[in-house]
Amino acid sequence: MTSDAPASPTPQLESARLLLIPCTDAHFEAALHHHHTLAALLGVAAAADWPGSPEATEVLAPSRAYLRANPAAQGWWMYLLIHKASQQLIGLGGFKGAPTAAGVVEIGYSLAPAFRGQGLATEAAQALVDFAFRHPEVQLVQAHTLPEHNASGRILQKLGLLHRGAVIDPDDGEVWRWELPRPASPAPPASLLSAALLLTAATVLGSCGSADNAENDRAAAPGAAATELPGKALFLENCALCHGANGKLGVNGAHDLTKSNLNQMGRTYMVTNGLGKMPAFKDQLTPEQIEQVVAYSLTLK
Repeated sequence: MTSDAPASPTPQLESARLLLIPCTDAHFEAALHHHHTLAALLGVAAAADWPGSPEATEVLAPSRAYLRANPAAQGWWMYLLIHKASQQLIGLGGFKGAPTAAGVVEIGYSLAPAFRGQGLATEAAQALVDFAFRHPEVQLVQAHTLPEHNASGRILQKLGLLHRGAVIDPDDGEVWRWELPRPASPAPPASLLSAALLLTAATVLGSCGSADNAENDRAAAPGAAATELPGKALFLENCALCHGANGKLGVNGAHDLTKSNLNQMGRTYMVTNGLGKMPAFKDQLTPEQIEQVVAYSLTLK
């Protein structure tokens, strides 16, 4: 027996510029006929080269078969991406199944070429992550990319996913795995967090020279905790791929930032030079943001 939708239809998801419509059996049938047929069913136009890649097109038939056999999977399966302003069908996104027994879900997405490079894939992925963590059983969001530095990896880094290394996919071969654990809750009391950050900053920066003492003055001033947290987030987004979340990884030509022979001056130079001059990072961060990353890197041991 087949079903066009589960007993309790999954509501659509929404971001600032996108609608994410859960794909039903009727949607799959229309898509397999022609993408303009699907667009007409949705009441929108279809972007050229929808859904964005041959690989995305190839998953339509097996995805329909899976949903027919598992109608309750809707919501943890494929979504259709609608660009609200232009009222166009521009891509696909979604999950690769319901949460596992360990609470793991995997996300994926594909956009028509004309809509790439505008932050729309980031919006779609963020909507999927937010949906996942609204379910208490979800403990970890995963994604996989080609084993190379590319736009998909940058999108995942922006969302806070951490690079966990290479794994072998039975269909795609070597891929890179990215993961985002469920955010900790509740957060520590603000007063305790501020005290801990101030103590760390004072310990690490207290022995520096006059230039570092000026930095230490800023770290010890009221509100220092507010600058420490962005430094950590920026480090994880821009440096963790090569240095690891704890600074010890040292891959792709990078160094272990915590090596005993790398003093504070050397660590400061390495982070500043990397973020300020390397082609992949040049002009991506402001000088103030680079300072925040440096300050956080000095706390790594």
